[in-house]
Amino acid sequence: MQIANPIYDTVFKFLMEDKTSAILLLSTIIGEEIESLDFLPRENTALLEQHSLTVYRLDFSARIKTADGYKQLLIEIQKAKFATDIMRFRRYLGEQYSTGGKKKNGH
Repeated sequence: MQIANPIYDTVFKFLMEDKTSAILLLSTIIGEEIESLDFLPRENTALLEQHSLTVYRLDFSARIKTADGYKQLLIEIQKAKFATDIMRFRRYLGEQYSTGGKKKNGH
């Protein structure tokens, strides 16, 4: 019997695209029971500095049950091959948010 290891990109993508698996994994990460989960549309994809980007990013909207009722959460999960890719991706996002998505120098 072979067990799929989610540390590998292909297995992680497969698991996160399956709603039941995504609920189980995200519930475990946040320590809350997710009652419903919606996949949110992805934003744009970009190449950074002639290097391939190895960050896989997903956005979800989750409804969890709490002692006081229900709570809606927005969850963003990022998986990267290297720790430096996450920092590079965060810098890219920061630049995008600060410039309104426009490239520097008016391009």
